[in-house]
Amino acid sequence: MHKTEDLKKQKILYISYDGILEPLGYSQVLKYLENLSKDFEITLISFEKAGAEKLLQMQQYCSKRNINWKPRRYHQGLSSISHLFNIFNVLFAPFMEMFKGRHQIIHIRSYMPGLGMPLLKIFFNFKLIFDIRGFWADEKVDRLGWSKTSFKYKFFKTLEIKLFNQANTIVTLTESSKRVIQDNFYKSSDQVKVIRTCVDFSEFNTDGYIKKPYNFNRNLIIGYLGSIDTAYDFDAFLRLIKNLDARDLKIELKILSKTTPEIINDYLNKNNLSHLEYKVLFLERNKLSATINQFDLLGFSLKPSYSLIASMPTKIGESLACGTPIICNNFNSDIEQIIKLNKIGALHDFSQDLNEETYQKIISIITDDQTSSRCHAFSLEQFSLDLGVRQYFQIYKNVL
Repeated sequence: MHKTEDLKKQKILYISYDGILEPLGYSQVLKYLENLSKDFEITLISFEKAGAEKLLQMQQYCSKRNINWKPRRYHQGLSSISHLFNIFNVLFAPFMEMFKGRHQIIHIRSYMPGLGMPLLKIFFNFKLIFDIRGFWADEKVDRLGWSKTSFKYKFFKTLEIKLFNQANTIVTLTESSKRVIQDNFYKSSDQVKVIRTCVDFSEFNTDGYIKKPYNFNRNLIIGYLGSIDTAYDFDAFLRLIKNLDARDLKIELKILSKTTPEIINDYLNKNNLSHLEYKVLFLERNKLSATINQFDLLGFSLKPSYSLIASMPTKIGESLACGTPIICNNFNSDIEQIIKLNKIGALHDFSQDLNEETYQKIISIITDDQTSSRCHAFSLEQFSLDLGVRQYFQIYKNVL
């Protein structure tokens, strides 16, 4: 990456509805920007739930990295007033920053920060980068039960069309969704870029890629990372565990999630797995890699839906970075290519019982002493923070 005075003068306004004090915002927003701020003048607007002490600490962190952070409070609760406050901030904050700074690029992460963009375009001249992070309105239908005939769904689908048409560059997580965007909005390949979720290898610096393969003399440690509801079908995941347990494997579950042991225990009882050894942990981010490194396999089942065509969960890159193979359902063509071509896991239809072919595939993967090194190498090649930073740098440079 080459720094130039011309680029140094360019101002980027980045707007994220996710707070950077949350794990997702920290890993998928801040980590990029603290690298890009070496070459561009970055102003970041994010919506935060944390208290004053954490905000002050993060303000100092950002200041040292030349990020002009303008946190906005995320008003929580189900009341209409909370939603109105958040929407007002999403609309008002970019106007204030553009009046003060006249940024050359506005980079919006997901759909909510796009609410004010069509109006902002009337008053200001700027380049727009629309970082979709998934088909947001369709995710609300698939995961939260929005009706496709509802006003809010139709509104955000109309906004989506407007943003796709106005954006100078669209960033998406998958090649599958890139093809959909290109076909429906007549965008060239140069206008739609695929950037995966990133892994910071200074945090995931485990030696997991050289860990010993599984052998049948010990427990088979299967890991689960993240939410057990909404987009995920935890009962389906446990169906796989039950099938493996029936084959006399000594299974130990390690679940890294904000859920409680009581909830997990209810799931296990319901699925006749109360005898299973398990732990439920909620870990600070700096402790994740050491624990994922202990897994022989990380599994999850996404509920089948249209919006999955644009999905690439962060846990995939993080698990592979630790040398841990994955087993999941075939939710889009990207994940099918990733797993089949690179021998870093197995695909499984969680609505069905485990067949002999898939079982042998799992055993082959977890007992192969080359699997961990393949997983780590693939994550480094496809999911690394350095790669993402280089890709965003090129986008900014090309747009400018």
